[in-house]
Amino acid sequence: MRILVIGINIRHIACSAARTGHTVVAADGYCDLDLQRCAQETAQIPREGADTLIPAYVERFRPDAVVLGPGLEEAQIAGVRVLNNTPEKTAKVSDKLWLACWLEKKGFPFIRTGEVIDDLPEGLRFPVVVKPRRGAGGVGCRLVESALELNWTDGLIAQELIIGQPASVSLIGNGREARAVGVNEQLIGAAWTGAKGFRYCGNITPLEQPHCGITEMAEEIASRLGLVGSNGVDFLMTRDGPVVVEVNCRFQGSLDTVEMVTGMNLFQAHLQSFAGRLPERPALQRCTAGRAIIFARRSLRIEADLCESWTRDVPGSGSQIGMDDPILSVIAEGLDRDGTYAQLMAMAAKLRERMGEK
Repeated sequence: MRILVIGINIRHIACSAARTGHTVVAADGYCDLDLQRCAQETAQIPREGADTLIPAYVERFRPDAVVLGPGLEEAQIAGVRVLNNTPEKTAKVSDKLWLACWLEKKGFPFIRTGEVIDDLPEGLRFPVVVKPRRGAGGVGCRLVESALELNWTDGLIAQELIIGQPASVSLIGNGREARAVGVNEQLIGAAWTGAKGFRYCGNITPLEQPHCGITEMAEEIASRLGLVGSNGVDFLMTRDGPVVVEVNCRFQGSLDTVEMVTGMNLFQAHLQSFAGRLPERPALQRCTAGRAIIFARRSLRIEADLCESWTRDVPGSGSQIGMDDPILSVIAEGLDRDGTYAQLMAMAAKLRERMGEK
């Protein structure tokens, strides 16, 4: 098949598709060097308003099918097969206020959530986590200790502050049932990556601590929501058990590490799910794998060659990176979680030294 993968950052999806033998054409906001190597053709799109340009790229590349990546999952496309959950379903599930209400109604452990208008929602007390009602990757999330720290801006929600280990389940759904293929530790706001606050900055697969039933819970949630293809459910692993944070109706950032650990090709499993087929649940873990996203601590221009066997999402020479924006990703493989984590930290330090960014 000739497949157009389009989104704000889609290297992981496009390269997984290319490894299956499909012809991949790709358009995203970065056009990283490794994306250019795995795709037959590439184009760079603006990071704002890109949804209006999708018809032009469909006309230009003439694909057999389109896969919408991060940032464009809710786009409406006519005249070509789209391998995603419907825009209507994605919009509903991505609404954190709607999802919290749905989880409560269906009896799943949820985070108490309310809309911020002119006061905290009933039942919530400071400190709370304030975040956009829609959004991903922890962008715009912050801890608020008192009313003095809040601008009562439309579109924000407040959530009960819950302490726990961030985790996620990667799964494949066919609209009726779902199959988990990976359980992951999430890296959130790790200072050595340059991430701040609640920013997602990578993951380690598999989750080393006991899973406490999140595999089965994620499968039930995805099945009852009728999700198709590659999806993910995020959790907080607390002393009192797991709590659902959100559901992601899209390929996750854990794609690289899940494939490394299981030997699966997630794009092929995604594609087959639209014909109703689900993969077997991986029986063996081949290794522990980690991916960390490295963020810029200041605005910089890329001058060094950053291509290594352990780098991904690699910007080309001359690329301008803004402060707090992602530079690239590093990946590592080890025997256990701590060894893999240490490798990721060492790689991050090596890259910053190469770029002259201490």
